[in-house]
Amino acid sequence: MSSGVIAVIRTDSPEYALTLGRGFSNTSVDGIEITMTVPGAIEVIERLIGEGVQRVGGGTVRTIEQVRRLSKVGATFIVSPHLEEQLVKEAVHLGLPITPGTLSPSEMVQALNWGATNQKVFPINAVGGQNYVKSVLEPLPDLSLVVSGGVQTYEVNSYLDLGCVGVCLGGALWRVADASSGDPQKVKEYADEALARVAIGK
Repeated sequence: MSSGVIAVIRTDSPEYALTLGRGFSNTSVDGIEITMTVPGAIEVIERLIGEGVQRVGGGTVRTIEQVRRLSKVGATFIVSPHLEEQLVKEAVHLGLPITPGTLSPSEMVQALNWGATNQKVFPINAVGGQNYVKSVLEPLPDLSLVVSGGVQTYEVNSYLDLGCVGVCLGGALWRVADASSGDPQKVKEYADEALARVAIGK
């Protein structure tokens, strides 16, 4: 069952990222996003995929070279913080789903026209949150919006009910203490509790 949640892993430690990725693999998250700001992020993604972890992709992707390397190691999606034509079209060419960062309706429609799978609204909390999404989707219901930037667990269902196809959650899903423990089970247990709060809107 889809939760609509994309787990975002942004940390200075590749070891923490590996533990988090392993822990999230047995939860209901729709995707596990390893940001390119993680040291050795592509190697982390390659290792997780090699271990059989599914739904792993790269986030904060800013260069065509990163797109190509992610495609080679088997990443299942790409997320970028901005909208760039060459980046989107390279991912589309490689058959790799891409969700570029957009803010204005013009950027969202442009991303759609370039073939982007979804359009990420970032930073959502800074531009009005749910009211902004509602205002955009009323005239543009064919957009596939993913929201990111400070969303809390109790807000996820409201965004999905408005028509968003995904919600990015970072710190709401994991604790540094669990990541540093090296125990994926601890990560899973905390994430499951957070996702249970998502399910009941708390």
